[in-house]
Amino acid sequence: MKKDLLTFSLLFCCCLLMQGQEIKVEAFSKLERDLTPRTAERLDLNDEPCSILKIVVAHAGDFRFEGNIVGDILYKEGEIWIYMPAGSRNITIMNDKYGVLRYEFPEKLKKQTAYEVQIKLVENLEKKVRTLVMPVIGIGKGHPSYGFMLGFVRNTGPYLKVKYDFSGFSSDLECRDDGIIKGASDAPWYTGEKKQSRLSVTAGVIQRLGKLSPFYAYAGLGYGYNKLGWKTVNGDWVKNTDHSCSGIEAEVGGIYRLKNISFMAGVQTNSFNYVEATLGVGFMF
Repeated sequence: MKKDLLTFSLLFCCCLLMQGQEIKVEAFSKLERDLTPRTAERLDLNDEPCSILKIVVAHAGDFRFEGNIVGDILYKEGEIWIYMPAGSRNITIMNDKYGVLRYEFPEKLKKQTAYEVQIKLVENLEKKVRTLVMPVIGIGKGHPSYGFMLGFVRNTGPYLKVKYDFSGFSSDLECRDDGIIKGASDAPWYTGEKKQSRLSVTAGVIQRLGKLSPFYAYAGLGYGYNKLGWKTVNGDWVKNTDHSCSGIEAEVGGIYRLKNISFMAGVQTNSFNYVEATLGVGFMF
């Protein structure tokens, strides 16, 4: 179950990563004195001279194009030449990192005319996928548990949270509050030493509360346990089942982002038998 939750989070993240970046046409202009369409002429299927689009962009080799294109696209240093028939109205610009833009020309292309298209690669803050990295602490009846929360969100996104108290113990023996070990007729002598063991792994969804809001809500499910052990005079640990539980973890909470700093507060329960508060301060960038 824990493996499936992690896989879902990673796949969801991959689908979002490009959405904070986009291609933008910064300028479109006719190059009145450019003679390239005449000196390096190319004819369309009707034997008519083509227009030339000169795409100005860094890392030209990272771009692909679709449309009414004649012949091969010429990739040069910082510039791309694309031959198109007169009368063409649009072209589709594609980049693996920045996505796809279908661009409509301000005017129909004229034959034997060169045009310059300046492309700018921009980060759209409204579409930016933010990464949440946050140390967290769980505060319940026993000593605190510590961990981290990792999330990816634009308006909606996944998160994974793990907490552990670094105080585990193992035991095959169980008792209730009367101290009698399960399967035995009477209770052993106890030293009075107690130990708690707490683990939780949850995954869920972070939701932004408004288009440009700094407030987010989150809710998730997972698996965990909270165990209380009593130590006998023989050195054995016995799990007290009246104060131990394991199973489904459920949680809800809120996150506030102040620039790249984020603050989180929430409540978490294991099978509604154990409840703790969760607090955290981290980064969302």
